[in-house]
Amino acid sequence: MQDQVLFSLVNPIISFLFSATFGIIWFSQRRYRHLATLAAAFLAMGFAFVVYEFELLTWPGEINIPANALYVITVTLACCAALQRKSVDVPWAIFIAMIGLGALPFTWYLFIEPSTTARIFSTSGIFMAVTAMTFLSLVRQKDRSLADRLFEGGVALAFGIAFVRLTLVLLGWLDIQSPTGFSGSEYWISIRAFSPVLSFIVALLFIVGIGLDVIGHLKSQADRDFLTNLLNRRGFESKGNEALQRDFANSRQPAVLVADIDDFKLVNDSFGHQVGDAVIVAVAKVIARHGGAMLAGRIGGEEFALYYNSVDRAELQDAARSIKTALNEVSIPGLPDGYPITLSIGLHLSYSHESLADMMMRADQALYRAKREGKDKAVLTAVQLHLAVRNAIPR
Repeated sequence: MQDQVLFSLVNPIISFLFSATFGIIWFSQRRYRHLATLAAAFLAMGFAFVVYEFELLTWPGEINIPANALYVITVTLACCAALQRKSVDVPWAIFIAMIGLGALPFTWYLFIEPSTTARIFSTSGIFMAVTAMTFLSLVRQKDRSLADRLFEGGVALAFGIAFVRLTLVLLGWLDIQSPTGFSGSEYWISIRAFSPVLSFIVALLFIVGIGLDVIGHLKSQADRDFLTNLLNRRGFESKGNEALQRDFANSRQPAVLVADIDDFKLVNDSFGHQVGDAVIVAVAKVIARHGGAMLAGRIGGEEFALYYNSVDRAELQDAARSIKTALNEVSIPGLPDGYPITLSIGLHLSYSHESLADMMMRADQALYRAKREGKDKAVLTAVQLHLAVRNAIPR
């Protein structure tokens, strides 16, 4: 008797431990809000096992409606957590509709035409519908990482288990009745046996995913400027070189824009470094929002860079004008009204397979020319005619 009680406690204990684990991680890392949902999913699973194993709230007969409801809540919340992690809007209305549609036949075959097989089909149908929709929503997302594929695999596994179990019941290879009733059937034994395994696999997938997410976040932070959240020089050069190779392979014409805040030292000396930082943040926002570039970075103290993967000379000059126009309309706290914050800008359009370093060097040369010619202007490097002609010749 004692051994049976201990065995009955295994599943709920495992579920509650996972719930506590994800809850603690979420409490210390609030940006991972999907972990709160996952903690709630494992909490619901733990209560489902307690209610069923100890035959609480059993009615009518051996049917445990609260346990079935908690299992459905568990699967739905786990799927919601997977979607939240990828910042996909959770289709709550659709999920609720699916659960409602499954609950109708379940109720019918519980009270009107009692049928254990039909009820199993109803609950399995809910599980399969929710997991299938979640899987399709996940695989449609762009830029899927290894962590994303792990979560997709976990959702697919949950769908597969529900489908296989339902198929085995349909074929008569998994009995749903026994001399001791439904609780002693092969079907329920399989659930008791596989649920801890499935729970462990899902929890492991999320834990590995958390680790990969943390590594990705740290890597991203290492490539970001702490003040503006733009790419820093290292991040800009790394991502810029990657983009440059893709653009050359696809016969696109890349370009760079380098901008420097005019007389920035005077701002710091006159109004203090706090106001200077506010100027840098304001300029960064303008450049990122109005530059229309693929990549934006702060590559020096008051120097910024933009990378374009496919523009012509007119579009590049239009981008510079948009930045200057937007900057003229910005009000920066700490500066007197009308105090001019201007940019000198260097523009370079590549006509050959230049390296990013060469492109940046030529844009810098144009920037220095803008400074020499009075600042507050954009200068475009001259077209390298021999390169333009060479690239225009069919090969």
